Amino acid sequence: MPRPRSRVRYHASPGLTPARVPARVVPAVDPWTAGEMFVSAHVEERRRGFAILNGADAGRRSTLTPHLLASRVDEPDLPLRAEIVHALSDYYEIRGREYRYPPELRGAVTSAVRKFDRPQVQALLELQHAGREAVVVLRPESLLRLWERIPNASPTLARLAGDRALPLALRQSAIESIGQVGFTDARPALEGLLTRIEGRRAGQLTMLFAPSDWPEDQGLVPALKATLTLFQEDV
Repeated sequence: MPRPRSRVRYHASPGLTPARVPARVVPAVDPWTAGEMFVSAHVEERRRGFAILNGADAGRRSTLTPHLLASRVDEPDLPLRAEIVHALSDYYEIRGREYRYPPELRGAVTSAVRKFDRPQVQALLELQHAGREAVVVLRPESLLRLWERIPNASPTLARLAGDRALPLALRQSAIESIGQVGFTDARPALEGLLTRIEGRRAGQLTMLFAPSDWPEDQGLVPALKATLTLFQEDV
C-alpha cells in the first residue's frame, strides 16, 4: 500500500534553520490525517502523527495503522523508530490467555511485516545496536516478535553477517539476532564464516605476504562462537 503523500511542501534555504511546523489540530482520531503527519519531513510532526495513531484505541484498531507503522520502520529518528517497533510488536501482546488485538488486526500487521526485505532488516539491526549502546530504550521482545514473522529473516541476517561492506557493529547484531531467535537454519552459514575468518588468520600467521584482510572480521569471532554455542546447547 503506497504511503500517504503530504500535501504540505517545504523548501529549505541554504544556511537557514528550518522553521518549526505549527501544530495542527486534528479532530478526534483520523488515521488518514495522522498518517499524513506521520510521513512529514519534520520529525516533530511525525511524532505527533505517531502519537495520534498509537495513542487511542480507535486509531490502533484501524487496519490502516499497522500498514503505516510498518512503512516507517526505517524512520531516521531512532527514538521514534524504537516506538514504531514497540507499537508493531504490541499487536501480538497476550493479556491473560488471549491476544490483546483481534485476528484481523494481527493479520494486517503480519501482512505488512512479511514484506520486509534487506532495507527493513538492516533498519532493525541499526535499532538493535542503538539499544545495546543505550542510545534508545528498546524492549528486546519487540524485535523478537518481528524477527519471527519475517519469512526471509534468517537468510537475510546470515548474508548481512558476512557482508564486509557493512559496519562491524551491524554484522555483530545480525549474528546475535540469529542466536536470540534461534534461526538454526543459519548455522551452516555462520560456521562457514567462522572457518573463513579463522583460516585467514592462520594464513596470516604463516604467510606474511598474504593480504591483510582479517583484522576487522576477527571482531566477529566472539559473537559467532557464542551463537554457535547456543545452537549446540539446544540440540
